[in-house]
Amino acid sequence: MKKIIPYILLPLIAIVLIGVVAVVFRPSLINDKQSVKEKFATPSSHFLNWRGAEIHYTDEGEGFPLLLIHGFGGHHRNFNKITEELKKEYRVIRVDLPGFGLSDCPAVHENKPEYVQLYKDFFSFFLDTLHLDSFYVAGNSMGGMMAWNLAVNRPEQVKKLVLLASAGYDLEKTAKGLFIIKFKWLAKLMEKGLPDFMSWDGAKRCYADETKINADEVLNNNMITNREGNVKHMLSMAGDLHFPDTAWIQQIKCPTLIIWGMQDEIITVEHAQRFKRDIPNAQLLIFDTCGHVPMIERMEDTKQAMSRFFAE
Repeated sequence: MKKIIPYILLPLIAIVLIGVVAVVFRPSLINDKQSVKEKFATPSSHFLNWRGAEIHYTDEGEGFPLLLIHGFGGHHRNFNKITEELKKEYRVIRVDLPGFGLSDCPAVHENKPEYVQLYKDFFSFFLDTLHLDSFYVAGNSMGGMMAWNLAVNRPEQVKKLVLLASAGYDLEKTAKGLFIIKFKWLAKLMEKGLPDFMSWDGAKRCYADETKINADEVLNNNMITNREGNVKHMLSMAGDLHFPDTAWIQQIKCPTLIIWGMQDEIITVEHAQRFKRDIPNAQLLIFDTCGHVPMIERMEDTKQAMSRFFAE
């Protein structure tokens, strides 16, 4: 038996080494900024300069302003379909957060990036620049956390709040569940960009019904994620385990609509109940056969719920 073991192990070791070499020396998947901008900027796109970084947002429709904020690893296109409906009633503004989508991130301190303060500063700049003195805000996942922070910090401006599977509780635990943090040894390899299969795995985790996944959008997401600077920012941000104080949630005064997917694997539905408990003026809506992106997977239901809520 001892004589046979080397003949079994050697081929296995060779296969592993070949795989490691293939990954380490694989060609870069990083896309230059200009090519991504040319492909995904639209007639409703606008660009601002903030601290030397180019920031992208879209602005379309008429009516009362509605700000939409995407989650970690996301971008403005996460709200593409629902915006087509919402812009018939509202002025819909979708922002690519600094370091995501088509937006650059300003330089941060390598060992102490302080992203909570950075995004707080960003929204002060963004809202003042667009003269948004009164608006509704909706956010998904990390974007939900950004949204409820706005409701706490700018109560006179945020008139209504929509939380779409929002981050808010057990933030360190939730962050450590991210693929990018869970397997830290892959960080160096991911600097060359995320391969398609990782984008597919991410999509499958976000949906309850995988038949609703749009293959073209998965490839588009991969291209945007691999935009020059985005992966580096995601890796840096994922390693910064400083978060807003969960106790701030209880300070939210504006009417709030909480929308969740029963089958959410990223932030489980129990978190929806916690938001409902801690926000005095909150409504809760849970969709069955729905994962982490109700504004995509249950777009029509989410849009109708938001319209009803805003009309109240």
